[in-house]
Formats: sequence, structure tokens, C-alpha cells
Amino acid sequence: MARPAKKANPIEALYKASEQLRLTSVQPNLNRYKPHAKQLAFSSDQHKHRLYIGGNRSGKTVAGVIEDIYYLKGEHPHRKVPETPVRGRVVGVDFASGIDKILLPQFAQWVPKSLLINGSWDDSYSKERRVLTLENGSFVEFMSYDQDLQKFAGTSRHFVHFDEEPPELVYDECRARLVDTNGDWWMTLTPVEGMEYIYEQVYLPGKEGHPSFGVIEVEMTDNPYLERAAIEEYLSSLTPEQRAIREKGQFIQVGGAVFKDFNQLSHTIPPTHFKLTQRHRIYVSIDYGWRDPTAILWHAVAPDGQITTFAEHYQSHMTIAEHAQVFHKKNAEMGIEPYLTVGDPALAQTNGVKGTSYQQEFNLHGMNVVIDIIPKQIGVGLNKMQQYMKINPNTGKPFWQITDDCPNLISELSKLKYKRRANRQQELSLNKLEDIQDKNNHAFDSSRYFFTLMDDLTPDTIKGLKERFMDFDDTPTIAQFDNRRDPGLSGWKFRSTAEDAVGWE
Repeated sequence: MARPAKKANPIEALYKASEQLRLTSVQPNLNRYKPHAKQLAFSSDQHKHRLYIGGNRSGKTVAGVIEDIYYLKGEHPHRKVPETPVRGRVVGVDFASGIDKILLPQFAQWVPKSLLINGSWDDSYSKERRVLTLENGSFVEFMSYDQDLQKFAGTSRHFVHFDEEPPELVYDECRARLVDTNGDWWMTLTPVEGMEYIYEQVYLPGKEGHPSFGVIEVEMTDNPYLERAAIEEYLSSLTPEQRAIREKGQFIQVGGAVFKDFNQLSHTIPPTHFKLTQRHRIYVSIDYGWRDPTAILWHAVAPDGQITTFAEHYQSHMTIAEHAQVFHKKNAEMGIEPYLTVGDPALAQTNGVKGTSYQQEFNLHGMNVVIDIIPKQIGVGLNKMQQYMKINPNTGKPFWQITDDCPNLISELSKLKYKRRANRQQELSLNKLEDIQDKNNHAFDSSRYFFTLMDDLTPDTIKGLKERFMDFDDTPTIAQFDNRRDPGLSGWKFRSTAEDAVGWE
């Protein structure tokens, strides 16, 4: 026999109602939200997709959660939002910390009781489904970046809020959920992952005025509710690199960057700052692809050890004959004849259609590509490239510089990363991976084939370069050279006759 329903106690009900009013009056919620200047700028921004990037404790997550609630409520003080019920998605780093310890407490704090079912968080939030449903039928699901990718598929959503930078595949899958509704997304993050895809695809376009992307940058000190002494105590313990990220939210190369020493300010130069002379030895390097770009680079090696990469051809879906035509045309325009052209050892593979190797095809078109002297181990060329990025103490410039008309090489060196573990837990508990990401690395591969031919830059090598070529200029003089082999320049020796003084043997 069922128990009779417990009779409501009017006094107890009145007490609960008054207690709820008291808590609402003293606890922050949407109705009592007072944004600081950067939070207001984020909320007021009219771009369809918004990136709110900044230092730690600068109020990014709070601003993102308030935005979530505005949409779920169906009312926004600064922009038009979908009519309720609204379907939303919030994605965090993980469930244990990102969702349960950061995002859910923020929602519980800022959602007014009047929006909850029966005015109750417990009646509105399903722990099993990780879904918060409001009285008006709107709901938001909470997901984690470490979930399987297929979990992010499903029905459409009106908005997605990314809290911290998502893996690229998760980012793409979530955006696909917005197509049906022409929905919006926003991202609140501190860029601890460094210059990842968000930097290139969202941050830079937004800073350059792209009509779809808004970028709001906030520093830790922009939060007026933080004690300045506490901020400085925390920041003083960080490295300059960490401080740039944690205080100012700056995108910089961190973590898995392959070329940490690469700096466009010092390693790249305008083409007008490089003068090609007869005393440069010209090398060409090739990384061949069809669907992926073929990268052909021209490198000039001066007698004083300075290397300048000064020309680039970077193109996919071209035949070898078409690449060869570009190769010969560029050489003719620059008035040069390469000393040596090197390529990927994989060019020895046979073309299944023609029955000849790719190397033979290049050579049939007059390119004379050499591959048998190039080691297959990636570390050989990589190590040399990193050496030549160092500053030459004799000149104060890097041993290797690149002219600005090699944009793809510059871009790849800026962004090339080592492979990462499957998730952040493995990144913290296991050794770092040594393999380089096999993506957007074609100009890098081309250049490393060339650098395998260069000598290691030992202190003795650098000292020898200074002693032999300290008077190097654009006018060759026989007195600077003799017939001895120079151990600092791969065993080359210089011709000693007057008419050949400008060349090397």
C-alpha cells in the first residue's frame, strides 16, 4: 500500500523561499554580474566567432559561462540570440578538473535560481548525462577533450563554448554541429599549448580584421578583483616565457616546438639585404610530392660560412616536367648554375606508370638530382639546421638566414612541432616523443637534405672561419685563398689561378 503524500508545511516552505531569496541577494549570479572592461568588450563583440584570450585569473572562464547563460536564457544584453529552447555545448580540458572543478561550479554560481527547474540545481543537472536543463527547455551538455572523437558527433547545437584550446579534430567536429543552426562559438583560453592551429586559423585572421572572428585579449592585471601583490608574487616565480603566457596570454613557441631558436626578426631578411655574388656556392634541395607540395629551395653558401636560403618553389599537383621548367627558368632569371642539387632518398622509388624512378625523371629533365649521399635518418639534417640557427660570434648574425620571399619555409620553421602523446596525462607522465609531426613539413624536409652536407659547427670550425675569411667582401682576391683543403668547409679547396679565383673546387 502506497504511503500517503507528506503534507506540505507552509512554514517550512516559507522558510525555504526566504532562504533562497537571501542566498540570491548575497551570492553572485547573472543578475548581479558586473563585468570588468575586457569582459564587457568580449560580451559586446558582434563577431560570430570570438576568441577571448588572456592570462590566468583574468576572468576568461567567468565571461564564457555568462555568455553560455545568456544564450540558454534566450536574452542577451548586446546581441540577438536564438529563441528558446536553446541547445548548447561546453567543452573543457577533462571531466575531473576542467568540468567538475571549474565549469560546473561557475554555472552553479551564476545561473539564477529562477532559471532552474523548481529553482533547484539538483533537479536541473543530470550527473549521469552531464547535462544542465533549464525551466524554459534550454539545455547545455558538458564534454571533455579527452573523450573519443565520435562522442562529439550527433545533433545540432546553437552554440559551443570551448574552455581552453581544443584538439583540432574536436574543434572541427564541434563546429560541424553548428551548421544546421548557423550557430556561434566562442573560446576562452590561456595559450599554454603555444602557437597551435588556433593561432593561425583564428587569432591572426581576427587581428587582421577577418569579418567572422573577434579577438579580445586580456591580461591578468586587467582583473580589478585581484590583489596586485598576489599577482606579482605568483609571476615572480615564472620564467620569462611562462610569464608571457600566464600574465599576458601571449602566443609563443613552447613545449613541442622543433626550432625554439628560430626567430623571424633575426633569421629572416628582406631580399634586398642579400647580394648574390660569384663567390657563393649555390645548392638546390628538393622534397617531391604530388598531392602534397613539392618544395624546391635555393641555398647560397658564402666562403665565410654564412648560409642564405634565397629562393623557393612550393606547389602541389604539378608534374616533374613542370617543376623542371620552373627550376630552369628561375636559374636563368638569377643567372646561376647550381653546384649541386639534392633530394629525398625516396626519389629512388619507381613510378608505377612509367617504370622509371622519380630521380631518373628529374634527371631526364636536366635537373641532375643526387640522392645517394643523403642519409635517411632525419636527425642528421635536423641537428645541422639547429646548429646553423645559432648566432655566429664572428658576425653577430645567425649562420643561416632566409629571405622573406621564402614564405612557406619560414612558416614551417615557425610552427613545426614534435608529435604529442594521446592526452595530457601521458604528456605529464611519459617521456616526450622525438618524432616530428608529419604535416606541413615539406620545405623543412627539403632544407634538411641540403644541411646534411654542411659541416658540424664546432668551436674549431668557427675559429677557422674567422681566421680565413675575416676580410671577406664582395671582391675576390687570391691572397685570401690557397690550395689547402679547408676543414671548416666540407673539404673544399679554392682555385688558385687568377681567372678562376671567384670559384671553388
